[in-house]
Amino acid sequence: MREFDWPFTIVRPNYFYQNDLALKDAITKAGVYPVPLGTTGISAVDVRDIAKAAAIALTGDGHLGKTYNLIGPDILSGDGVASIWSKLLGKPIRYGGHDMDTFEEEMRTKSPSWSAFDIRMMFQGYLERGFTAGKGDVDALTKLLGHPPRRYEDFAKEAASAWAAA
Repeated sequence: MREFDWPFTIVRPNYFYQNDLALKDAITKAGVYPVPLGTTGISAVDVRDIAKAAAIALTGDGHLGKTYNLIGPDILSGDGVASIWSKLLGKPIRYGGHDMDTFEEEMRTKSPSWSAFDIRMMFQGYLERGFTAGKGDVDALTKLLGHPPRRYEDFAKEAASAWAAA
């Protein structure tokens, strides 16, 4: 796009916190956090921050030619996320590990096989390389939003409250 001098603004969101809302039964009933985040971790993001950042960057002035990595402020590993849920729910939640064959098999029960494979490949990358914020990403997003990006633990508190009230 730069080569052709096209106007652009790129917003690149990471894995969404809200994906974990679908894990209610796995977390609350089975006591397992099943997403293979690995040990390196990822800098996931709240969809509300994505929406606000996109609205600002795509409709406001001064964003042409810029790229925004939309991430949360914390690096989340599988064990770390399981620990957050354990603390919030007051019971042990274990990390399900990273058996990618089992993960893909489970994904095939919820989506077409081509999609399950693509999802597996995405998470395989998380396991091998992580997907964490780069230097300056959190500061840049904080400046764009006008506040720090939301933390996973705050999202999890909201989810746990909603689950308890349901």
